[in-house]
Amino acid sequence: MPFSVAVATRITAEILEGYQRPKNPKDSILRVAEKPLLRILMATKEDYGSAGWAAGADLTTADTNIREYVLGDQMKSQSGFYHGTRGDGTLVFKSSSGGVQTICPTGHAHAGWSITHDELNAAGIHVTNNKATTTTAERNVLIDFLDTRRAEYFESIDYARNLTLLLDGTQDADVYPGLKSILTDDPTTGTTLGIARSNLWWRHIADTGVGGATPKLVYSKANQTLTERLISVFKYDLPTYGGRPDACIAGRDLCDAVEREARAKGVLTQTGWADKKTNVEVKGIKIGNLEIEHEPMLDENGESKRIYAWDTRRLRLRPQREEWGKVIPQNQPPDQLVMLTSTLDRAAITCRQMDCNYVGEME
Repeated sequence: MPFSVAVATRITAEILEGYQRPKNPKDSILRVAEKPLLRILMATKEDYGSAGWAAGADLTTADTNIREYVLGDQMKSQSGFYHGTRGDGTLVFKSSSGGVQTICPTGHAHAGWSITHDELNAAGIHVTNNKATTTTAERNVLIDFLDTRRAEYFESIDYARNLTLLLDGTQDADVYPGLKSILTDDPTTGTTLGIARSNLWWRHIADTGVGGATPKLVYSKANQTLTERLISVFKYDLPTYGGRPDACIAGRDLCDAVEREARAKGVLTQTGWADKKTNVEVKGIKIGNLEIEHEPMLDENGESKRIYAWDTRRLRLRPQREEWGKVIPQNQPPDQLVMLTSTLDRAAITCRQMDCNYVGEME
């Protein structure tokens, strides 16, 4: 069953590009992780066309940036903007700083697929540098062989994307920064996307106990202090300036704590405990219309007591058009019997309003 290197490489690239992921990876491989952060950000993403460099930047090393307008310090916050007058009294005029721009750094990420000729030979697939005629049946054998590998490859990519979208970018200087680069533990110092957090209008809400943040969340089965605080934040604090938080992820310990507080004060059964099949499970966690989803990546990252909530209209993933999931077949190295294929992502995390987003950590 002969394939030329060019044909085999092209078929591999076509499989990756034409079928970005299996219809159901769990049908092909085991241990497929849930990735709510990636799912939410991909569902609410907005592509961008181009990005630019800062003036005078070294184009060989500097990041490109996306710029977005945000509403800064408004005239309504300035004393005397709205004032009384009569007769020939003096009129007062104010100016706005509403034309502020964020600077959102983009980043590139790469994942590579390598298949050795030995692996192909073991499956009865032969690759030659000579020209070869390949039948449809032979092509289908190669596709079937690649199916499980493809499922594993895309599961691995999505797992890495989910982790990258959570982290702040310090783990890799070339990759796009994630959620934690914006929703930091201390909302009062430093900058977010190029704008100083000393501006009161450019601060998210943080219950982390770090710097100028409010104290950490406290669990109490008797007093429901954790649940009461989250209700206060989601119902009153985040919507104050028009925010509509509609995405929320949390680690297992925090989800368990909210459920325990709910069970302690809630009614689990209306028929007593005589029924041996009484269901004592809490069916999901919602505060108002906001569902708190368990994010296993937080647990793996040692942050099982954390919670993040945001408004997906304001905080978004912005992949570059035609540059997310781009598949590039690579030339075979002259000193190795392998076929190589790359997948590239270029993106940024952007935000246009900070006070509708939240991070908290439980003691």
